[in-house]
Amino acid sequence: MIKKQNIQSIDIILDEEPPNEIKAILQRGLRDYNHPFLGTYELKRFAVYIKNQTSEVIAGIYGFTIAKHKTLRLEFVWVHEDYRGLGLGAQLLSYIDKYAVSKGCCFIQVSTFEFQGKGFYKKMGYQEIGTIPKWFCDKDEIFFLKKLAFWDPARIGV
Repeated sequence: MIKKQNIQSIDIILDEEPPNEIKAILQRGLRDYNHPFLGTYELKRFAVYIKNQTSEVIAGIYGFTIAKHKTLRLEFVWVHEDYRGLGLGAQLLSYIDKYAVSKGCCFIQVSTFEFQGKGFYKKMGYQEIGTIPKWFCDKDEIFFLKKLAFWDPARIGV
């Protein structure tokens, strides 16, 4: 165990292009700290996307699952402007629902800005659970949660 020491002087380093090694050190430190509260868990990243006839990506979702905590998080959801209104976003989210269930997830989380997909997520069965008002560029960020059909609070201790 490392003993706490008084530090007389420190160097604060700003690196706008940090090496992966720094990210790994910080992630490991945070996970070690979180371990007594959250246990051991692993993020499994995924991408699901649609290409057009010329093999250009025109829509997609990027996110991760945490199997131990039965959670799927959507980080990016996007449909190219020329293809909006055709149901691609709804098809992708329906696909994600099935994928989440196949991974044992009970919850899907996502956030969006007020000008993006607020109505869309509500239409797709997501519940608005919180807002950070005027968070970025004077826009509200809205957080959504979807509890999947088989969600049972007693089963997972919630």
